[in-house]
Amino acid sequence: MKVIAVANRKGGCGKTTTAINLSACLAKKSFRVLLLDLDPQGHASLGLNAYQQDARDMYHVITRQAKLEEIIITDVFPGLDVAPATLTLAAVEHLPFEHGGREALLEQPLASVRSRYDYVVVDCPPSLGLLSMNALSAADLVLIPIEMSRFGVAGVERMYETVALIREREEREIPIRVLPTLVDTRTRLCRHFLREVWQRFADDVSPGAVLYTVRLRESVNSGVPIVAYDPASPAATQYDALADELMAVLRGERTFADPTTQMTAIGRALEQARNRAVPDVRRNVILRFPGFAGKDVRVAGDFNNWEPDQDITTRSSDGAVEKVLKLQPGVYQYRLVVDGQWQDDASNPDRMQNLMGGYNSLLRVAAQEEPVSA
Repeated sequence: MKVIAVANRKGGCGKTTTAINLSACLAKKSFRVLLLDLDPQGHASLGLNAYQQDARDMYHVITRQAKLEEIIITDVFPGLDVAPATLTLAAVEHLPFEHGGREALLEQPLASVRSRYDYVVVDCPPSLGLLSMNALSAADLVLIPIEMSRFGVAGVERMYETVALIREREEREIPIRVLPTLVDTRTRLCRHFLREVWQRFADDVSPGAVLYTVRLRESVNSGVPIVAYDPASPAATQYDALADELMAVLRGERTFADPTTQMTAIGRALEQARNRAVPDVRRNVILRFPGFAGKDVRVAGDFNNWEPDQDITTRSSDGAVEKVLKLQPGVYQYRLVVDGQWQDDASNPDRMQNLMGGYNSLLRVAAQEEPVSA
């Protein structure tokens, strides 16, 4: 059994969303997974419709009033169980535990379910108190989600210091992966912080960064992980890739991002970050679709986080539908949404197979297009 602690002392970084979706992706790969909610807010439990205010929770497990297996809610998603948390758990921070055992409160409960699960994903509270320290002490790997902000970068540095202390105390290696979240590569500020993350944390940065999309919020609101709510969404693909990456790290295989092999918006942003390049010149690009008069035609691609017609201007010309985009030079993937139906661009023979077995059309933007002020 491997324990993955999802931790960051800063809130609002996508920590709980990552814990939920990472757990679901591991379970989808036919592993037995326990999502252990250590946040008194209980958001991981709530996000999977497993929150019950008056039920026994992790507080009762830590205080030895219940066994871990007695509070587990099974099969909230196929292969995924949840050990819930409620506000009662906040009282643990103030209980008088013996000094020698304050950082080993999870040792016995986790040992009791070791043969039952392949992975335990722990959603830590947004602090470095007693609960988080216990999760980090029990972890085989620490995953640190980081939003693209000054506060986010500072929070990761403090997490590194804390994990280093635990490594020294326990005399064991605890790998760290830093996961950029809520990434919007269209903004200069986001690209700036993505560059800074690469410069500071180098090869610990996950290549499976998660782009910002409203679909993640919608899935949480529905109480299901993104792989069930919208399995074709980029976020589902990114969290699935994250699960594969962490499994490899836990097997002792170091993984490094190779952004030059990724024909996606995040791939280009990572490449710029590693090269410390800051191109900020976009180009006018016009996509023309004849024969679609009277139809609702929209375009979605990795240049707009796969949100149909986001940041795109539509106009008509001689019976054709034209889409005007402003893009940096590079290779982009896109699909059409015609009257609500997704399809590739039949007029464009340049395409590649996607993860769902269909095809994405490719858009190649050359540097000689007319420059547009960013």
